[in-house]
Amino acid sequence: GMSSSLKNNKDSIMTQSSMGAQSVEPTFYWYDYETFGVDPRKDRPAQFAGRRTRLDLSPLSGDIGEIFYCRPTDDQLPNPESCLLTGITPQCCAEKGVCESEFADLIWERLNTPGTVSIGYNTLGFDDEVNRFLFWRNFLDPYTHSWAKGCSRWDLFPVVCAAWALRGDTIKWPRWEDIDPIKYPKAEGRKGVCFKLEFLTKANGIEHGHAHDALSDVEATIGMAKLLAEREPKLWRWAFENRTTAKVSAAVADMKPVVWVTPKFGIARGCTGIVACFFQEKHDCWMWDLSFDPTVLQSLSYEEIKQRLFPSIKERAQGIERLPIRRLKANASPFVCANLKVLSRERAQKYGIDLDVVAANLQKLKTVAPAVQTIFAELVAERRSNDAAVPSVDPDQSLYSGFASSGDKARFVQIRSMMPERLAAEASKFRFDDQKFVEMLFRFRARNWPEMLSAEETERWRQFCEDRVLSGRDGMLQLSDYFDQIDEAQASGLYDDERHQQVLEALYDWGETLGNRLSD
Repeated sequence: GMSSSLKNNKDSIMTQSSMGAQSVEPTFYWYDYETFGVDPRKDRPAQFAGRRTRLDLSPLSGDIGEIFYCRPTDDQLPNPESCLLTGITPQCCAEKGVCESEFADLIWERLNTPGTVSIGYNTLGFDDEVNRFLFWRNFLDPYTHSWAKGCSRWDLFPVVCAAWALRGDTIKWPRWEDIDPIKYPKAEGRKGVCFKLEFLTKANGIEHGHAHDALSDVEATIGMAKLLAEREPKLWRWAFENRTTAKVSAAVADMKPVVWVTPKFGIARGCTGIVACFFQEKHDCWMWDLSFDPTVLQSLSYEEIKQRLFPSIKERAQGIERLPIRRLKANASPFVCANLKVLSRERAQKYGIDLDVVAANLQKLKTVAPAVQTIFAELVAERRSNDAAVPSVDPDQSLYSGFASSGDKARFVQIRSMMPERLAAEASKFRFDDQKFVEMLFRFRARNWPEMLSAEETERWRQFCEDRVLSGRDGMLQLSDYFDQIDEAQASGLYDDERHQQVLEALYDWGETLGNRLSD
């Protein structure tokens, strides 16, 4: 059975959640997206799967998981490589799917059920961005599922990395060298541990029927969590209890040194560093890697620090060295621990971390920090004003360029409450504080209920889709490149089996039909 440590999780969450949510039994909602591309800001979801469990990972009675598909719209092409990976075609989504507004609503409801901890494998790196942009396009609040009504987010991926980095051999770790590059071309030439879910589950004998089928991935993620909770109960409980923004902020406060496990440090370094926060702005904590001497900061000008903080690939090729500074997001459940003893001496040695050097560099950082903080405050302010000055992003992708006013938020609630017929009749009456929502409302109606558009609006929508699909407006994949990608995949010889051939054929048909429809 499950170790008692899991049972205690429940109590700790009960006390953390807001008073109003006391009576709610908190749950995990495990979820996964399959998408039509790799950019969560603009690429669309194809399939979503989710399953709710108790905090001890036992299933809720009758909950066998659920799958939803999202019907594709005419303003965007799928990315052929993504379809070949998942095996999901736009035709399949058109047939089984609901319109995006309904799809978004189904997911929003689940993640916003009081007491929900939404979680998956690398969800904070990818899937949660898909959530946010999906909710944004559909006038739903993109943030409440991370804080309101006792809801929060978590991610299994950093916990798996931490189990490997700090603990070792209670779990079997697959290696890239042992993966057949003919079956999995991305394994070519790679070395070291592999954190891909499909290989982890295989190595540990966890049922994982079809990798890249969302529900199968959800089941596999729950299986991986159970394995971690059973084999490393202390680590599991600790990670769960310390996942919140408040706990992370407290751990890094006052320049305390912390062990941070993140793939950013690379496999060779054990994904592990001992770092200290020398500047914090809202949820962004700027961490100095204490294996390096921070006095270098005293000799650099503002411009040099700026350049060495984010050197471009070109600059790095010219020998401009990146500073050992990384941004830690306190609200993205990073794995940070203020007790340095979690990293054993022999592991520290193996990862090239000298604890005496770390201690000496921490003292130096405390001396250097005051001057650096002023510079960083300027840098962050400059970045913000640069972002604000960027010519208008496509509204669908503008989630992070400022919050909606409270007046506009009230209008969103109104929009969501209206039936499509009434929305069609009254859309022109909305007076938004921010003009981009006028365009977003038009797209929202056109994507979800094109049959309700007037003749004039229908032509305007066709023109918009044509600009995107045939001319690549807003950085979208254009039809000629789409066909080129299909041809390249055909010619590569990697997709000669029947399943992939069917996907390629379906993609070709989809592009032809859409192209004809838009250029008529």
